[in-house]
Amino acid sequence: MTMEEMARIIGISRITLSKVMNNKDGVSEETRQRVKEYIERYNFEPNSQARSLVGKKEQIIGFFTTYSEEAGGNTHVTSHFATELVNLVVNAAQKRGYKTLVDITPKEDDFSEVEKYLNSGLIRGAILFGYASGSPNLEYLSRKGVPLVLINQEVTLDLPNISLVNMDDETWGYQAIECLVKLNHRRLLYLTCSRRRLPIKRRAHGVKRALEAYKDQILSFQECNGEFNEDLSYEIVKKIYTQEGEKPTGIFAANDQMAIGAINALKDLGIRVPEEVSVIGFDDISISKYLTPALTTIHCDFKEIADRSVEALIDSIEGKVEKSHQELPLEFVKRESLAFHKE
Repeated sequence: MTMEEMARIIGISRITLSKVMNNKDGVSEETRQRVKEYIERYNFEPNSQARSLVGKKEQIIGFFTTYSEEAGGNTHVTSHFATELVNLVVNAAQKRGYKTLVDITPKEDDFSEVEKYLNSGLIRGAILFGYASGSPNLEYLSRKGVPLVLINQEVTLDLPNISLVNMDDETWGYQAIECLVKLNHRRLLYLTCSRRRLPIKRRAHGVKRALEAYKDQILSFQECNGEFNEDLSYEIVKKIYTQEGEKPTGIFAANDQMAIGAINALKDLGIRVPEEVSVIGFDDISISKYLTPALTTIHCDFKEIADRSVEALIDSIEGKVEKSHQELPLEFVKRESLAFHKE
């Protein structure tokens, strides 16, 4: 990478970059620290004859996620789904002879960090996970000509070099509600999320269709934003079940973390699961089968999602395909948190 390219990524002049690299005066301390962070992040060595990160012997793809939050000045991944995908994507890429650069970006509708990596030439292509659906910036990214794979982001997208790997969330949003109704649960609670992500939209649409189909059998329905957060879901469920009046006997949570929060709240209130309240989650994260009671959930094959995403990206990089669109099936896993409700 040249000095000009590095300066453009940072958003400064080449002269400023040169001053920092040569420890010269005339640069604020704030700018100096920012430049040093970028130099370290990109392992920048101008005019180096050492093997470049983008050299022929190093094939690198990117994996970027926005499932994150800051705590104590550090950014960390908050999604079990994203955490598992990181490991699986790295392993799948290694099998194809590629290394993976992983980064956590701050906002679900901000692609500026991704754009910097694409401009840098460090990566041959990238997998994006956890970003808001319907972003107008995707067309701009597409014009850069770098292959991208979006996981669970867009229903359809007719842009060159951008592939889609999605899950059949809507079907199972519908079937989760249907399952509860058929087990005689007539008062329902749906824990969802307010973020503009495709899986949430699809699951919510499936729930809505089921409510319409079974409206004559459902006495009450509550929808609350647990924001994919275990602690928040715990508080929501605890509040609902300590109020006066009839309580939900069936809970569908749009991810397992919220389902776990719901179960913990019910247990702390002395409410038996599933004898008094049944709970269904979504994703089947690794801990779900080890809970007490073990969580009934919708199984997502994380390995298949990672394998398909890496395959689509590298095939595009290597010119085997331009782009692809894959919809992956899911599976219902009945465990101990689901039972027939006796009036």
